[in-house]
Formats: sequence, C-alpha cells, structure tokens
Amino acid sequence: MTASINHLTIVSENNYAVGRFYEGFFHMRPAGTRDALASVHIGDGRVGLNVHPRLPGHPAQLDRFGIEVDDIAATLARIRESYPRLACTAPAGDLASGSVSAHDPDGNIFMLSQKGARDHEDIYQPDGQKHRRVIDHVALRVLHPEAVAEFYLTIFGFARLDGRDGTQNVHLSDGNITLVIIPWRLSDFENTGISARGLDHIGFRVESIDALKTDMARAIERNYRVQPNGSIVGKGKEGANRIEMFRRTCPLGCHHVADPDGLILDVRE
Repeated sequence: MTASINHLTIVSENNYAVGRFYEGFFHMRPAGTRDALASVHIGDGRVGLNVHPRLPGHPAQLDRFGIEVDDIAATLARIRESYPRLACTAPAGDLASGSVSAHDPDGNIFMLSQKGARDHEDIYQPDGQKHRRVIDHVALRVLHPEAVAEFYLTIFGFARLDGRDGTQNVHLSDGNITLVIIPWRLSDFENTGISARGLDHIGFRVESIDALKTDMARAIERNYRVQPNGSIVGKGKEGANRIEMFRRTCPLGCHHVADPDGLILDVRE
C-alpha cells in the first residue's frame, strides 16, 4: 500500500495574484496544460498547489487536499469495509483514470486518485529536481484527532511521528509531507476570532528564512502590489492573539506570513 499527498487546493477571490505569490516567494512552478484562465496549477516539484477562482456559493479558503494511491479500487474497498458510513463519489467509467471525492470521519474532504491517472497526468507529477522551498506540512483542526489519525493510518498507511512539538497534536507522514492533526477546542479561540474545523494552514520549509525575507523586500521595492500580508500578521490585539494561538497549537514553524487572501503560512528552515 503506497499513498502520498499529491496536491492542495485553495479557493481564492483572486487566484492569479495568489498563484503569483507562491510562484514568486516560494519558487513554485507552473504545471500542467489546463486552461490558465480557469485555475492556477503550480507545484514545488513534489506536490501540486491548485488555486481555483471562487464561484458563487463557495467560500475563499484552503479547501481540500489530494491523495494519490497505487490501487484506488483496493483503497475504496478498505474505506467501505472499515468505515461503511463514509461517503465517496466515484466517477462513471474506469476508476483508474479519474478522481474520487471522499471524506474522513471528521468530514474533511480529500480527492483520491490513482498514480498515472489520465485526468491529471500533466499537473501533479514530480519533476525529479531538488527544490529549496517546498511544502513541509499541512494542518487539520478536528474534533476527534485520534479517530481522524486512525483513519489515515488504516486506509493510507501513513506513518505516525510522535513527540514532535510538545503538544497534543498527532503527526502523520506520507514520507514527504507531515499531516498535522490539531485538536479543535473552542477554548483555543478565547482571545481571537473563532475558526471553523477543517484544513487550517500550509507549512513551508525553506533554505533560509533570511533569504525569504530578502526576496520579499526586494520584490516590494520593484512592485508594491506583490506585498504579502505578512506585514499585518501579528499586528493589533486580534492579530497578536491570533498568532499566539497559532504558535501555541502548531509550533513547527518559526516565521509566519500571509498570502494575498490572508491565509497564514507556517515557515521553517
């Protein structure tokens, strides 16, 4: 059983600006051949990042992630056997050529696909090169962390990494990316706005935080419109409380910045 997180999806009010932000500051590169007027498809060499435009009725947010498996039929069989109450929406025709929408026990949606699937053959494929800035982790806030962790361990064979940050978080790994499962507690938001359960943030690993800061400063000098929202992260009472909560509940990163939509990113070396 081989499974890996192969892409993340952001729904954005301005997907072009958000896409350029990740290209410029995290060196993600365009991937795939789909219509650039519809969505932005970029990647870090291992994992794809899709930035979709927000449509009516859809919130702007870190929306979902994708898991690629070596045998999608066997994976769906495990889900049905171990979690018969969970739903999957399968495409008509050959499963190996398409993607399936599914969710974990806490309702977090993911896209399931088989390696070599024709519907994304040009989008999520690793380029085989070593990149200096890559996606390091993705975080979920859930009501039942152990039950959610058990799902990803049982169905996808992710490895459990214990004792990483001194919190009650559960850390799972697919061999490249860490899935951080954070307990969602109302008390964590006592001094800041309450965030819903679900996908919380993306974490990046960079060759140098100082180099990242220098890149951002130089870019702003050339074009102020590309200025990231990092200048407002942690500012004011709400901002200070929010970043304090962020650091307390997921202390993996040591630097924080926000993309043009305000999604806070965790960055470490």
